[in-house]
Amino acid sequence: MSSKPDYYDVLGVARNASNDEIRRAFRKLAREYHPDVSKAPDADARFKQINEAYEVLRDAEKRQMYDRFGHADARGGFGAGVDDFAGVGDIFDAFFGRGTSRARRTEQRGADLRVVVTMDFIESVFGATKVVEYERHEPCGTCGGDGAEPGTKASTCRMCRGAGQVQRTQQSLFGQFVNVATCPRCHGEGREITDPCSRCRGQGLERRAMSREIEIPAGLAPGTELRLSGAGDHGRNRGTPGDLYVAIEVEPHPQLEREGDDIVSDLALNIAEAALGTTLEVPTVDGEESVTVPAGTQPGTVLKLRGRGVPRYRGSGRGDQRITVKVVVPKKVSSDQREMLERLRDSLPAGRDADGRSFVEKARAAFR
Repeated sequence: MSSKPDYYDVLGVARNASNDEIRRAFRKLAREYHPDVSKAPDADARFKQINEAYEVLRDAEKRQMYDRFGHADARGGFGAGVDDFAGVGDIFDAFFGRGTSRARRTEQRGADLRVVVTMDFIESVFGATKVVEYERHEPCGTCGGDGAEPGTKASTCRMCRGAGQVQRTQQSLFGQFVNVATCPRCHGEGREITDPCSRCRGQGLERRAMSREIEIPAGLAPGTELRLSGAGDHGRNRGTPGDLYVAIEVEPHPQLEREGDDIVSDLALNIAEAALGTTLEVPTVDGEESVTVPAGTQPGTVLKLRGRGVPRYRGSGRGDQRITVKVVVPKKVSSDQREMLERLRDSLPAGRDADGRSFVEKARAAFR
């Protein structure tokens, strides 16, 4: 009589237990006695018994044989009927919520692609229509993506028999474990092409030049990437295409810059223009515009043109243009200019403006 413990006793279930009860019992015990978790001295042996018992009782045919004949020559009565991969599959299922599975030839999503579009500054503000040219993989025009020469068919891989994976079982102290790897013969396809397509050489895909017109919206921030769904590479085995990402690069403007939704620029004045005031044409994204500079304008003063900025992306209205005044002091002057500047200098108190207040007093008043 066999000295092996009764499989039902090992799992702690009744002989009429349902498959769900057996599975729940196995999960609970496998977690409790797994050698990486349990500190019990007999954890290894118990874990092996639990796995062995479950391999038999989970299968209706093996369970029926066990109920009739018992252990029958230490699993020999069950012979090759004990699934080489069942135990490890259920261990993975117990701890990670999944079991081993046979890989089949499946669709593969195509790769994403990226192109760069260069725009001038004004185009980036108001948006533009651009044409992008790039290359992507598309189904072969000869075999339609199958990879085999028209009129021929691919055959099932002789190594993995269509699974796309090869499995090797190893016996250890903890039971049987399986190593799963991509089939080296078919590279996971599950089939072999004996007569590959002469155009794509069995790949099923070929590179084609593409030209696509895209609308770049107004107010899009520099550095933003637009995503065009399905415009990337087609996938193998007729998989769905990837996406195309369009990166926006903006050429600098010689006089204007962007800060958020505002346009910023500088306005250079000479000493007389700042003191007496003037009207000048300044560049904006809408073209030249007249700006009145009040008399006595100080360096660093910011003039604002409302509504002359960038259209708000996905919003309403526009930002402003902010113009910073810079007073330019000449490095060289003519004799006449020197004479006039000397008369102006002598007519004003040292360190004071025409109104008699010192520049320090004016600065303090401005921040009160």
